Amino acid sequence: MEKWDKDKVFRTTKCFGSWSGRNPYNGSFPAGFMKWVKNNGWWGEKRCYLCAGMVEDPEAMKVDINPETKPTLLEDARKTSLPDEEFDWIMLDPPYTKELAEKLYGTGKYYAGINAFTKEASRICKPGGLIITLTYEIPKRVKDSNFIAVCGVYQVPAVSHMRCFTVSKKQD
Repeated sequence: MEKWDKDKVFRTTKCFGSWSGRNPYNGSFPAGFMKWVKNNGWWGEKRCYLCAGMVEDPEAMKVDINPETKPTLLEDARKTSLPDEEFDWIMLDPPYTKELAEKLYGTGKYYAGINAFTKEASRICKPGGLIITLTYEIPKRVKDSNFIAVCGVYQVPAVSHMRCFTVSKKQD
């Protein structure tokens, strides 16, 4: 495993506008967020969204427990039937609290903190792949992975609290 250098982790805060208007589903990414992710090189060819919601990425695998979101795979994102080391990019954007999970999506009984999802992401991520999180929590370091970016993400006008965005790279 490559020695991790905490001083090389990209750190910043980033402001976005509110949702773009195309996808008014609760939990949509802020306007310009995915373009910023791509522009920073945090992108993959074979992508998977765990807790996908209504994400718009027709080439990606979308896993969600809520049938309303019309996921590619209707399963609990904490433990999927997906094969090991299948994807080179995984995005985790689960409901940020149990109350939000219940109030917005009716999925409160499935709520778990971010670390329950990063375990599954680590299992399905190829060596050298990226695991990305967006949540109120700061996740623990993902097994066999190193943080390469940790950022505070907020919106103006404010539509939610600041979120923690992390990018981890799974070791080869």
